[in-house]
Amino acid sequence: MDTVFYNGVIHTMAGRTVSALAVQNGRIALAGTDEAALALADAHTKKIDLGGRCVLPGFTDSHIHILQAGMVCHRLDLRGVTSLQEIIDRGQDYVKHADLAPGEWIIGYGFDHNSFDPPTLPDGATAEAISADLPVILDRVCGHIGAANRKAFELAGYDENTVIPGGELDKDEHGHLNGIIREAALDQIKRSSPRQTKEQVIARIQEIGTQLAAAGLTSVHSDDVGMEGTKWPILKEAFADMEAENSCPVRLWEEWEAPRPADLQWVLTQPLRSGQGSDWLKVGNIKLISDGSLGARTAYLREDYSDDPGNRGIAVYTQEAMDEMVALCHAAGLQVACHAIGDGACEEFVNAVEKAMIRDPKPLCHRVVHCQFGDEALYRRMAALGMGADIQPAFVPSDAPLLPSRVGAERAKTSYAWKTLLDLGVVLGGGSDTPVEDLSPLWGIHCAVNRPASHTDNTPFLPEQALTVEEAVALYTTGPARLAGAEQDLGTLEAGKWADLVVLDQDIFTVPKETIKDIPVALTMVGGRVSFAGEAFV
Repeated sequence: MDTVFYNGVIHTMAGRTVSALAVQNGRIALAGTDEAALALADAHTKKIDLGGRCVLPGFTDSHIHILQAGMVCHRLDLRGVTSLQEIIDRGQDYVKHADLAPGEWIIGYGFDHNSFDPPTLPDGATAEAISADLPVILDRVCGHIGAANRKAFELAGYDENTVIPGGELDKDEHGHLNGIIREAALDQIKRSSPRQTKEQVIARIQEIGTQLAAAGLTSVHSDDVGMEGTKWPILKEAFADMEAENSCPVRLWEEWEAPRPADLQWVLTQPLRSGQGSDWLKVGNIKLISDGSLGARTAYLREDYSDDPGNRGIAVYTQEAMDEMVALCHAAGLQVACHAIGDGACEEFVNAVEKAMIRDPKPLCHRVVHCQFGDEALYRRMAALGMGADIQPAFVPSDAPLLPSRVGAERAKTSYAWKTLLDLGVVLGGGSDTPVEDLSPLWGIHCAVNRPASHTDNTPFLPEQALTVEEAVALYTTGPARLAGAEQDLGTLEAGKWADLVVLDQDIFTVPKETIKDIPVALTMVGGRVSFAGEAFV
C-alpha cells in the first residue's frame, strides 16, 4: 500500500462507518478495520494515525467558476464597495498601480448596488471616470448586469442600433445608451475581452486550487469555457501539462457555455461528449443561461416583481429557442445544465427537456442550476424526467433579506425548497457559485442545515425546507457524483474508487449543528496525493 489511514471515524457515505482505509495507486484498496488495513502495509507504506478524526469522501462543488475566482484577485476588486464614488476611487487606484499594458481591459467584479444608499447601478459614466482610454467593464456580483465605457462598447461593436437577443442595452430618457448592460449583452461584451493563455490558466488553477484543497474540495463542476474565461483547447493543454507533472490540484468537470444555436452547432462538431476525458479533466455539460439574478431583478418570473410592477425579469431564450438548444444537446448525448433562478425560466427549461425526452428517452440527468423558485408540480415533473438541480445553500443568507420586497411574502414561502426537491426524487448537488459566494463546502452544509435568514441573523429561514446533516453532506459527495454519472469512481469511500477524501478535526455528525461551519479541515487527499495538510499532519 502507498498510504494507510487508521484510528479514524470514516463515514463512507455508502451506509457504513469504518476506522481505516488503505490506498494504492491513487485508489482505495480497502475500507475496513485498522487490523485489516495495517496488515496490508509494508516498509514503504505511509501510515497516518487519524487520532479519532472524521473522514468523508472528498467534497465536490457542483457549480463554481474556478478561473473567474482565480482572476478576481488580479483584477479590479469591487467586493464590499458601498457607493458609486467608491467604485471610481478603487478603479482609479487600480489604474494607477496595476501597470496595465496598452489596450489591456480593466474588468471590475463584485459590486452589489443593493447595499448602496440609495441603490444605484453604476453606468457608463462611472466606467468612463475610471478610464476613457482603456476598455472598462464593471460586473455585478451576480454576473448578470454591469456597465461599460465607450471604449469597451466600441471594441464590442455596440451602438444605439445594436440588438442582442436575450440581453438589454439600457438607454437614458433621450434614447441614448447609458452604458448599463444586462444578460446576453453583458456576456457578449465579456467575450470581446482577451482570453487567458495556457500559462495564465495553469497559474490561476494552481492558485485557486490551493484554496479549494484547504476547504476539502477534490472535484469541481466548473463553468470556464465561454465568456471571458478560456477556450477548450487551451484548458485541455493546461491540464495535460499539469497531469504530466502530477500537479492537478482538483478534478474538473468542465461546463461549456453555448448561449446561442450557432455556438452550440460548433461545439457539436467537436468529438466531445459528457463524461469523456481524462481522470482529471472531463467534459461535463453544455451550460445555458436562461435568465438573470434576483438581486438585479433579471431572474425570469411567472409573475411581476412585487417591487417593480410590469417587470418579470429577462427570458434569455424564447420557448422555441430553448427547445431547439436542448434538443440538439440531448440528441448528441450532451447533458444540459441550465441557469434558471426564476420559476418562469425553470418551467421553460423543464418544458424543453420534456419534449426532448419524449422524442428520445436518455438518462442524461439534465440539471437546473440554482432552482430558487418553483412549485411542487414543476418539481414533480423534474423528478419524473430524471432531472437534477445544482443548489447553492449559501444563497439563502444573501438573498432571503431581499425576498419580501422582490417577490412578496407568499412567493417567498416557495423559494429554496430543497427538502421538497429531495423528497420528490430530484437529484441534488451543492455548489457555491464562487466567486459569488464563499467556496467552503462546510459553509454550504451549514446553510443547508441551519438556513440562516441573513449573514447577521441566525433565525432559520423556512426551517421546514432544512436538510439533515447527512442530506447536506450528500450535496457535496454522492449528489454531484450522480449528477456527473461518476458514481463508479467517487462520491463514497469504497474499494476501487478514487482516493479522494477530506479529514475533519471534528465529527460533522455529532457536533452541534450550529458549529458545522467552524470545523477545521485537517487534511485533503486527491488521487492518493495529499493536496492540503493542516498543522496536525504537516
